Formats: sequence, structure tokens, C-alpha cells
Amino acid sequence: MPNMTIKLLRHGESLANVVGDDQLALADHQIPLTETGITQARAVGETLGAEYLQDALIYTSPFLRTRQTLTALLEGANLAPSQVLVREDPRLREVEHGYSDVKGQYCLIETYGHFYYRYQGGESPADCYDRVSSFLASFVRNIKKTSSKRALIVTHGLALRVFVMRFMHLTVEQFDLIANPRNADIITIANVQELDKDNCLFISGKWGVEGLRQYQHKS
Repeated sequence: MPNMTIKLLRHGESLANVVGDDQLALADHQIPLTETGITQARAVGETLGAEYLQDALIYTSPFLRTRQTLTALLEGANLAPSQVLVREDPRLREVEHGYSDVKGQYCLIETYGHFYYRYQGGESPADCYDRVSSFLASFVRNIKKTSSKRALIVTHGLALRVFVMRFMHLTVEQFDLIANPRNADIITIANVQELDKDNCLFISGKWGVEGLRQYQHKS
């Protein structure tokens, strides 16, 4: 994939980001954006611009908040949905937390490790890694088929981090260094020569990733 630029985007601020998942009588896939989240997404569209988006492979998680993010993003870029081709892929959904109290499992996460702990009735980040790896194989095939040089993937914080982990061939220890992106953060994977090396948290071969923040462990 020579000279490929991949933009990874975490969805804009959602209702759960404001009030907390445990305060909502909604399934995870039904949680909407807030007005702030819509504004954030429109600003991203202005930043990326129509030229980048019209020629890009665009993928989104099927969750409501990611689809709303993409809709607002296109509005910000002054593009109609008919002017781009969007592929919705369930493999880009957020890690499934199951149906038990998540906060009550925090001590188990500390014991077994964030990457490996499988939420009761849900997934572990390792499970999410497996399906994102499957997505990446499909993604690479589409790049070769279309000869595309640009891509946009609208997804969730954890799914975004494991995509970076898989693409950049990171270790579990390196994955643990990555802070969850903020809402509407843009993460860029590209040829390292096209990026600011000082802002690349990881470099692997010719690839660099820009826009990630390092997790700050509490003392």
C-alpha cells in the first residue's frame, strides 16, 4: 500500500460520554450523539475537506453514534451522501461489554490485564483485535482493487486502538501505552516521511501513526 493515508476517527461526543452508560436505558448501538458531538463531527469534515473524502475508501461502524458522526462530517465538508461511497462494517463496532455491571469488573480487569480480560457476557480487547484483523484483510483487498490512496474509518475508541495495534504490529505492552482517543480525534497512519516524526507515538517500518496520546498511569 505505497503512499496510502488512513484517517481513523473516533465518533463525536455521545450521550453516554456525558451521563455514563449506566444511566441510559439504551442498547449500546442505539446511543446518539449530543449536539456537541454533531458540532465536533462537522468540524472534522471541514478539516478533512471534500477533496480528501470524495476519493477515499470510507468505512463506518453500524452504531448510531458513528453513523451520525459520518453524516455530520459530510455536512461539514459540504458533501451529499450520494457523492461518496460508504461501507458499513459490523467488525468496526465497539468492544462488547456484556450485560453485567462494567464498573464492578474493574478489579478483575486489573488482575487479568486490560487487553485479555473478557467482560462477562461480552468481549475482551483481544476478541476485538481478532475481528478488526479480519476487517483489515478485507480493507487491504479493497485498496488493491480500487487503487485508492486515501481512507477514512469512523469507529470507536477501543476498536481504533486495536486497528492501530494490528496495522503497526504493536505488542500488547505497546497497546497498553495508548490512551483512548478523545471524541472526534483524528488519528493518521501514513508513510512516516509524510508525518511529523516528533508527533508519532509509533513508527513501524515505513509507517508512522500520528495523533495518538500516551496513556498516563496513575501513581
